[in-house]
Amino acid sequence: MKQDSQIPTPPPENGSYSRVSPSQAAADAIPLLVDDTYHLFHLTTPPYTRHHPPRLRSSWWRLRSKDLVNWTRDPEPSITPSADRSSPDTDGAWTGAAVLGPDGIMNVFYTGYDLSRGGKQVILRSKSGDKHGTQFSLPGQEIFFTGDGRSMLEDIDFRDPYVFFNEQDGRYWMLIASRLASGPHWSRGCVALLKSEDLETWTFEPEPLYQPNDMFCPECPELFTLPNKKWYLVYSRFHGPNAGTVYRVADSPTGPFRIPRDGSHGRLDGRRWYAAKSCPKSRDPSKRIFFGWAGDYVDEEGKWLWGGDLGIPREVSADVNGNLRVEPVLEVKRLFEETTVPCSHVIPAELSLSSTGKMTVEPNFFPDEDRDLLLHFAVQSCDAHSFGLMLDMDVDQLAHRLRFQPDEHGTFTVVLDSGFPPLDDFWADQYSLHLPRSVDGPEMIRHDCVDLSGGASIFLRGKLIEVFLGGRSMTFRLPQVHPASRSKQDPQHSTKRLAWFVEDGRVDIKHLTLEVGGRIAKIEQ
Repeated sequence: MKQDSQIPTPPPENGSYSRVSPSQAAADAIPLLVDDTYHLFHLTTPPYTRHHPPRLRSSWWRLRSKDLVNWTRDPEPSITPSADRSSPDTDGAWTGAAVLGPDGIMNVFYTGYDLSRGGKQVILRSKSGDKHGTQFSLPGQEIFFTGDGRSMLEDIDFRDPYVFFNEQDGRYWMLIASRLASGPHWSRGCVALLKSEDLETWTFEPEPLYQPNDMFCPECPELFTLPNKKWYLVYSRFHGPNAGTVYRVADSPTGPFRIPRDGSHGRLDGRRWYAAKSCPKSRDPSKRIFFGWAGDYVDEEGKWLWGGDLGIPREVSADVNGNLRVEPVLEVKRLFEETTVPCSHVIPAELSLSSTGKMTVEPNFFPDEDRDLLLHFAVQSCDAHSFGLMLDMDVDQLAHRLRFQPDEHGTFTVVLDSGFPPLDDFWADQYSLHLPRSVDGPEMIRHDCVDLSGGASIFLRGKLIEVFLGGRSMTFRLPQVHPASRSKQDPQHSTKRLAWFVEDGRVDIKHLTLEVGGRIAKIEQ
């Protein structure tokens, strides 16, 4: 087998907003708004790497924009691992935060990673000469802190600093992803809290800000408040239950942080939209702009990789009950619609599907189209048990499915599933149907109590699908070939990229549109 350095990562999904180059993957986002300009720092892998440790020797690259669709990418990385093998960041410049100091100058706090010290992680600070972060002093300097809080934590997991000025407290706060030094092994994950007057000296709070006793380590935490006076703690879980970027709500910046009761379970998306972070929306303090990434998938290994493509920027706001709602940035939808190309196959604006006592697939409604797509529809009425879309359906009608199932409250359970799940060992042995057992399970993403009155918007860019509906989002990267497909050994096998299905009943679709070949961003180097 070839070495990692000789194997290219999977191809990018539409342009250089998503990643620096086809051979490099984008990962954790670090956004900052300065004078109506979005500074989107994000981690980037070394070229042609797949696995730890080489893939995680990441650097910070930056994009800038004033409108979230026209972006300029810096020609060089802002933060890089040190070439000095004795430096604490020699094996990676990991996630952190960008923040303006008391003097208005941009500072960066990031995680240094050093394999020679057992993978120890330390928090480093680098300061620019201006508020725009034109250039940063490297290598970063390890922060100085006082207080006894550090003794409560493990030595290794100590990363992902998030720094902001807490106006209510009058000090800078730093949140750190960590683990308690004692307690149940699998659930010691916590968010440590440090405070500072000037970003120079930090004081450990004696107790963690958050220790829910239900996770290994809460990655990439952030904390913010909205005009409703609620405080939102956002972090990412790399394991179930509810893997992915989640949030908790409190009336105070010190908690207690509660799980939303709106059917989302605090999930903003699913496992594959990860390490999402945000900044305020320019000139609108009621909204935050979130950026996350969807990981690469290597079909021949059956493995998900750290890092992939940056997803569509998302606008997040609170509803009247204080629950967060996720929508695609409106400017992105407009750009996609403005840059579409003519499609030879015109689809009707309305559609009725029905089937009694069985599931029926309508394979010929959508055109055979391999360009990027934006599909929108709303539900006029539905008494079917379920309906939805087949994604990359093969000749046996095996496909990933976006399934909509009405509930008794007039809302829907929406699931992205794998179509045909693996069997119990007895049945698998009997029929010789030993199907892959994905870490995601047969249901990759599930949202309950989804209000579809505003319709659903589905971006399909290459193999990357991003769904927005009822204030929720669903992100996933489809494999090149379904892992259970019988035709995967046939190089000439064909699939239908999209097809409708309906199960036991009728659904009436309205406001149906399909845009083809659009763009989600414009980039200048």
